[in-house]
Amino acid sequence: ISTLLGISSAVVDNVPLVQASINMFGTTAPTDDPLWQLVALAAGTGGSILPVGSIAGVTLMTIEGVGFLWYCRRGSLWA
Repeated sequence: ISTLLGISSAVVDNVPLVQASINMFGTTAPTDDPLWQLVALAAGTGGSILPVGSIAGVTLMTIEGVGFLWYCRRGSLWA
């Protein structure tokens, strides 16, 4: 489930995905469960796969003039 969350975080903003996972698993997993650390890590890291998945990627494209395809070829594999 964390892999799916990370991949979808590349396209959709992290906050709604984490909120959806809280709504899905909030009653079954306690607050201090390691699942929530994994959800936060997957959503945060997955947002860097595509430049439009995080505000840092959008800022990089705007300020530095980095193109979408350039980022996908050179940056997505490292994310």
